[in-house]
Amino acid sequence: MKVAVMSDNHGDDEQIEQVLAYEKNADVFIHCGDSEAYGPILDRFYAVRGNNDWFNPNLKNEITLNLEGHRIVVTHGHRAGYYGREAYFLSLAEEYAAKIVLCGHTHIPCHEVIDGIHIINPGSTRLPRGGSPACYCVLELTPETLQVTFKSIKDGKEIKID
Repeated sequence: MKVAVMSDNHGDDEQIEQVLAYEKNADVFIHCGDSEAYGPILDRFYAVRGNNDWFNPNLKNEITLNLEGHRIVVTHGHRAGYYGREAYFLSLAEEYAAKIVLCGHTHIPCHEVIDGIHIINPGSTRLPRGGSPACYCVLELTPETLQVTFKSIKDGKEIKID
């Protein structure tokens, strides 16, 4: 199963359209918040509320998904604070019995595994930070495996992150 994940486009709806176009064969689309999107543009996405999505009452703070046998919790991450982010995400994973936490907010892409829990931030498509490129990510899921690939919003091609 192919899952396209983005976050923090901050009102640039064209970037949502770009991810949909680049990943037209994706089975699932996820937005980790701060879309600042109006109208039906997020209809194809499982999406959560970010700290800048106050105007959209339909978005929840967290959602859970079961995809290819993987339990996933999606959150924006602004409630995690700056220090202790990993502990917050690990407690969220425990609360929802998830092995994957998808989050945004920092605008810095990452994939780390702590105590068997995958914490994945797709980065920001509009306002990258920390020297990272503007990007999103794709998860390839099978019941036994998880592969994460980060991609440039400029052309949809794979990029390496530190």
